Amino acid sequence: MAQQKGSLPHYLAIKNELERRIISGQLKAGDRFPSEEELSQEFNVSTSTVKRAIGVLVADGLVERTPGRGTFVRVSRVRNPLRSFTEEMRSRGLMPSSQLIAQEKTKVRGELAWHLQISEESEVYYIARLRLADNTPVAVDHIYIPAGLCPNLFSHNLAGVDVERLLDEDYHLSLVHAEEFVTARMATPVETELLGPGEDNLVILVVERQIDGVGDQRVMYNRTFYRADRYILHFNLKRE
Repeated sequence: MAQQKGSLPHYLAIKNELERRIISGQLKAGDRFPSEEELSQEFNVSTSTVKRAIGVLVADGLVERTPGRGTFVRVSRVRNPLRSFTEEMRSRGLMPSSQLIAQEKTKVRGELAWHLQISEESEVYYIARLRLADNTPVAVDHIYIPAGLCPNLFSHNLAGVDVERLLDEDYHLSLVHAEEFVTARMATPVETELLGPGEDNLVILVVERQIDGVGDQRVMYNRTFYRADRYILHFNLKRE
């Protein structure tokens, strides 16, 4: 496995490939993990390089070593799954739908570039949609995706598609981890017109989500404005 100039170290490249196999289900929870010798032969590297890659997977909680038995894909302990709006609404027994407000290819600077972990003036796809549950407006969603990750994204019907699933199935961008920030504020006149025309003092929840794929690559940043009286944030917490 020859390392090209500027490429990832061998152990990280191997770690990313093994992580992809776990996330995709090729290696399932409870499966015995390939031995260091098998992986050494597959990737044509030393066993010490493989051992280092597996060590990162252990630290990330994806696999676990059991003395006397071997290494196994770890059973997920996630209690708050990473769901799209579509998946979340269906889990609550509601019918999700969307109306496209805007879509454009643009360049980002400042805070948006920071959220997406890309350089200033990089091109991104911007998508704005009104999200509905049982035909009732619930949220306004603003999505930003680095343009280089998904060529020709606008060739798809983005009004009626689950964007997260589209990225996974069509562009092989498995969404692995998200960091979410929630605040509350009064709605702007534009948001009030979209979410609650004719109402005064409409309160919205602002949910910002940074979503990473395999290898901690930032895949998406989205900012969603929910009507506070039509959406409940549910957290299942456990002391460890």
